[in-house]
Amino acid sequence: MSPSMHPIFSTLRFRTTVFHVIALGAILLIFSTALYLGYRRHLMESLDQALYSRAQGIAQNISINSRGEMEINRTLIAGSGKLSPLLFGDEYIEVRAPDGRSLARSSTLGGHSLPLDPVTLAALQQGRFVLSTIPVPQETRPLREQGDLRLLCMPLVAHGQVQMVLQFAAGTQAYETSLVRLRVAIFLVGVPIALLLGGAAGWWITGRAFLPINRIIAAARNLGAERLHERLPVPGAEDELRRLSHTLNDMLDRLERAFKSQERFVADASHELNTPLTILQGELDVLRQQPRTAEEYREFLASASEELQRISQIIQNLLLLARADSGRPLELKHAVRLDEIVLDSVERLQSFARRNQVSLAVRIEGATVTGDGAEADDKPWLNVRGEADLLASLFFNLIHNAIKHSTAGQSVHVRVEPGEPGARVAIQDFGTGIPADEQSRIFERFHRAANPTRRPVTGTGLGLAIARWIAEAHRASIRVESKPAEGSTFTVIFR
Repeated sequence: MSPSMHPIFSTLRFRTTVFHVIALGAILLIFSTALYLGYRRHLMESLDQALYSRAQGIAQNISINSRGEMEINRTLIAGSGKLSPLLFGDEYIEVRAPDGRSLARSSTLGGHSLPLDPVTLAALQQGRFVLSTIPVPQETRPLREQGDLRLLCMPLVAHGQVQMVLQFAAGTQAYETSLVRLRVAIFLVGVPIALLLGGAAGWWITGRAFLPINRIIAAARNLGAERLHERLPVPGAEDELRRLSHTLNDMLDRLERAFKSQERFVADASHELNTPLTILQGELDVLRQQPRTAEEYREFLASASEELQRISQIIQNLLLLARADSGRPLELKHAVRLDEIVLDSVERLQSFARRNQVSLAVRIEGATVTGDGAEADDKPWLNVRGEADLLASLFFNLIHNAIKHSTAGQSVHVRVEPGEPGARVAIQDFGTGIPADEQSRIFERFHRAANPTRRPVTGTGLGLAIARWIAEAHRASIRVESKPAEGSTFTVIFR
């Protein structure tokens, strides 16, 4: 917009009003033009009918005597004057012989004659009427007409032959004046006034129509990060604005949840990273206070290594979640074997399971695998497209979670089996189970379900959130079945 242009000209209300006026103007022009053309045609037909009626009256004053000669009332013809002072101008009459010779004319013609061309004469000689509009030449201005002449050429027939030709003409000045006045009334007065009134009405109507939009704009302008709990006003009418308000409010609900989740994510991530770092800093401070034995140094190194591994795991999980939040889809180009990935995850967790006195059992389509052994036939349904590292993280987190929530002496069963339409991997434990009110929240980031086992369990609260994202990225889903005190089963279903 130009700096000199008023802001009102760039508003939707102004543009809508302009389009309304343009559409109204087009409709008015079409209607007015049709009305004008219809009136002009009617007026011309009225003029022609008046010409014909007057010519018939004059023809009645031309007769044939007993000797068969034509008699013309020359006094009537010569004294002819106004045809109709309200609509038409002077009238002009001329009587001719069949060959075109002038026999008599009205005084209004002065020394002039009405035009008669050979084509019109031939049509008259054949007994046909001829109507035409002719301009008044400059040299015939004494006819006192400022416009054209409407000319009726009429054959007078007796005994089956054309005996005489009657030419009757009237000026069209009154006719043209009437049309000019009509054009002025319609196109220079009526249409502009209608457009002004229509524009004012359109401006008022659009103002009323956009009032809810202005309210929504005002409410949206006041929204901010600190006021995401507020919502936009919803109009009462069941229309597009109401649906727009509901859509925007739904978007605000999602933004509020995402914003709160982000705040919680940052706070929890800071807390998770701060705990191991604080432990490391505290142990270093104690270690520096006085010399320590070699055994104490080894204990410190072991503790530091454990905390560093925890930090590394947190950072790795955060990187995976950042990748998930980026929204970039995975390129699932390579085919990987589910059985190999599951068996590798089980192998990596064997030592963790032994420390917690939990046994791992794997079953792949009827072949049981325990310990370090593995048996699996080559099956097409075992091949899925995806990233092996991410799938390994998926199964590692699910199996690791099952071990953590199992008590000593229990076992965790891992089953890889065909499903509809793809493969299914089920991880079943017989631990504490998940309460029904927590099953809908276990995939939230940093959420940790209560663990009634007496074993101290550590974790970041990100494992299941990462597992769900990896599954969805591979067009799979995770189904949870759990009962308190009976255990839980997490099933990954590939499509």
